[in-house]
Amino acid sequence: MFELASHPESGSSIQLKKARHIQAMRKAFNVVRKRQQANICRIPDLEVRKKRLRQARGESVGNEILLKQAIENLVQNGIKVYIADGREEAISLVISEIDDSRLVVKSKSNLAKEIGLTEALEAVGINVIETDIGDRIIQLCGDTPSHPTGPASHLTRHDIAKILSAHLGKTVKPTARAIVELIRDEISAYIDKATIGITGANAIAAEDGAVLLLHNEGNIIQVAMRSEKHIVLAGIDKIYPNIEEALNMLKLQTFYATGALTTSFLNIIAGSSQTADIEKQLVKGVHGPKEICLILVDSHRRDIARSEYKELLYCIGCGQCLLVCPAYGVYGDRFSIDSQLGGRGLVYSVLSLKAPARANAGLELCLTCRKCQQNCPLAIDIPLMVNKLRLERHTEALEPHLQTAYDFIRAHVEWVGNAIKLETLLLLARLLRLSVGD
Repeated sequence: MFELASHPESGSSIQLKKARHIQAMRKAFNVVRKRQQANICRIPDLEVRKKRLRQARGESVGNEILLKQAIENLVQNGIKVYIADGREEAISLVISEIDDSRLVVKSKSNLAKEIGLTEALEAVGINVIETDIGDRIIQLCGDTPSHPTGPASHLTRHDIAKILSAHLGKTVKPTARAIVELIRDEISAYIDKATIGITGANAIAAEDGAVLLLHNEGNIIQVAMRSEKHIVLAGIDKIYPNIEEALNMLKLQTFYATGALTTSFLNIIAGSSQTADIEKQLVKGVHGPKEICLILVDSHRRDIARSEYKELLYCIGCGQCLLVCPAYGVYGDRFSIDSQLGGRGLVYSVLSLKAPARANAGLELCLTCRKCQQNCPLAIDIPLMVNKLRLERHTEALEPHLQTAYDFIRAHVEWVGNAIKLETLLLLARLLRLSVGD
């Protein structure tokens, strides 16, 4: 996450770069926290909404009857639906739906990151263009995201200007407006050429047979409206009973992800476009894609939903836990596995068998301080899950309470040492900049 794909550098240079990226990430996260503090008084029913959301997630996650209802209603609305057991099947289905097209445009999708979709499509000769500004930056530099809704949070505008200058072959001014305008213009050209778009889904309303998409940049609806086909990727845990419960989630997701009260765009898709303006005869395919297909991915979610870790799937992907996590704020990508970020991501990686050895090593860094649970809109008890997984992997453990206490102390001692090292590196970076300026 905090090392750009560039020419070889010395170990000290890489460490300094990682330290600066962690500092940039902290700064970005602090902006969101301040916005939350300023706006929280404008959501007087926040606690009621959170309780309502937790109840809806408890009733929806792992609910096979609700999943079946969702599929039936989506199909009735004219949406083609697949269920993929795992990564390989999901990728195979996407490739099959793309057919002979060699260009697709794509919006932000954490599930697509989870299964490595972009890399898999590129490996078979399909040009994939990320249309989210942050994801496009990450794609250009070969990096990994630092936040589910703000993937480039660890990069400063100067970092991004260098990345974009190298990509475009010209000097780019290190201002937010200049960067956004250049990336937007490039993305728009690709969107105009593409006939197939791929998006994720923030929620799927079972009763209504509808896909809900939330976004600020406006790119998602452009991607979804490509002329030939709209491919939607979603985990089977994205099901909600109805649009009303999904909208409550989206309100909370927006606030906890960005600190804002609402987002710029909310699209509800319940089938291809249609008209009955000519003698009330229904004609489909007026504007936008001729076909919409939804690929629902299991990838161990059913197993997790049946286990004592079911609560893990309540997550709405807001990334609030990362904003307050002391371990993530010191270790960065050491406390993650690719796009699975922080304690929640590491627990999921262990349970979904994605690099479980690396994920277990990452979990050793968790302070189990409960800041994530205390700040999560669903109060997901990640620390409890971390402790359970730690105890499971100890073959010769102490008594459970003693082992938990030992792990707690060890993690804190290691964190203090790394925090001191990080602050020293940041001080050194400032001194070097001053020296260069002199």
